Amino acid sequence: MPIASPRLRQELEVIRGMDDIPLIFDPVTGSYHRITRAGEVVLSYLDGSRTREELVELFAGDDTGHAEKLRAQIDGFLATLESSGLLDGTGPPPGAGQAGRRVKTSRMMPRVVITRKLPVLLEPVAGVLRRMSATVLVGVFAVGAIAGFCLGLTTLFTRMPNLTHIIGPPFLVAAALQLLLVLCHETCHALVAQVLKVPVRGLGVALLFYFMPVAYVDRTDAYRHKGKGGRITLAMAGVMSDGWWCGVVGLVALNTHGFVQQSLAFLLAMQLMGLVINLNPLLPSDGFVALETAFGSVDARGRAFTLIKSRLLRREPPAYLAALSRGKRAGLTLYGAISAAYTCLVAYGAFRGVPAVVGMAVKAVQG
Repeated sequence: MPIASPRLRQELEVIRGMDDIPLIFDPVTGSYHRITRAGEVVLSYLDGSRTREELVELFAGDDTGHAEKLRAQIDGFLATLESSGLLDGTGPPPGAGQAGRRVKTSRMMPRVVITRKLPVLLEPVAGVLRRMSATVLVGVFAVGAIAGFCLGLTTLFTRMPNLTHIIGPPFLVAAALQLLLVLCHETCHALVAQVLKVPVRGLGVALLFYFMPVAYVDRTDAYRHKGKGGRITLAMAGVMSDGWWCGVVGLVALNTHGFVQQSLAFLLAMQLMGLVINLNPLLPSDGFVALETAFGSVDARGRAFTLIKSRLLRREPPAYLAALSRGKRAGLTLYGAISAAYTCLVAYGAFRGVPAVVGMAVKAVQG
């Protein structure tokens, strides 16, 4: 039953975040909820002293002809707040994560937080970087990353031996080194977040779609940063780190031979695979986040899958999605369907490839 006199929970924080968009932050779940500027105005009157009808009368004024349309809009907005657990007398929605939990699952991704100490460790470095020109820093690192990828991949395809002929211990060494580079990748995300004063919540590991192991840093609080350029840099920081390391690995591989060169050849192949994954717009990748930020979109994947779920379950979509034009809903649905099909294809390929990877590892140990 709808709440008669709606009141916003007192512990909630209403802020202006990315692209100056109004957001509600829930400290209990650690989630941000996007609202419209009109919704932001309505929030200021949700103190429990007015009924829904009184709210309609307040905003409609003497325009009785507009009252019915306004009533539907306010009811839809309040229903969204209620279903999200943002009004007094409501609980968090089913499956909502609790802020601070070390193990949780969201969006088909079980996660385990390993440490929350990165902000403390990175602040001294971030403090130094804040005093430098952001434009120059980003420019240097971007150019260096592009050059590094070009050097590393050219080395892999033109100067390295055939990997199928050198399976053995070099594969294990490359895998161990790749884990270190992944840690560096995520640390760079965390460092940029620290420079922007939106520190990460933790460093952890996860299973993307329950089958793909990934490392991650929780950058949820990046929603608080208004600047688009800063958020694009945050999204691409890990890829830029990968580019520099790819160049270093390629340079060393060119000047070595034997076991070391063979190990670095495998490492370059792994870095190429990582680049493809990190720039893939059909996965929740760094490249996808950068594109989303550049075009001013918010959680396009989440919206797409919510629409598909509503269609499959024959339910009405949430009010914020129902308000979108038919063309935008169709576009999101199409993107979600293609992403889901691609994910299934990746999962099939991953499971088909398990025996080959196990065989390589066994040969590496025996070799």
